[in-house]
Amino acid sequence: MDSNVLAQKKASRVQGFRTGDIVTAIVPKGKKIGYYKGRVAVRATGFFNITNNKITTQGISHKHCQIIHGRDGYNYN
Repeated sequence: MDSNVLAQKKASRVQGFRTGDIVTAIVPKGKKIGYYKGRVAVRATGFFNITNNKITTQGISHKHCQIIHGRDGYNYN
């Protein structure tokens, strides 16, 4: 697959989010109950991965996420 096509797929929006956005998620119930903050990796299913300090939590619903900062090319900690 052409790297340019792959980059476009990674940058696509899902439910208003795109890979690289910084988000917070408050999950009120279920297995993943808790507060998460970090960089999001979007999935077409609407369940995202959130990475913070090299810890990745998988399967967080877009319904629980809120964008803090959009992906703009800069690295924020």
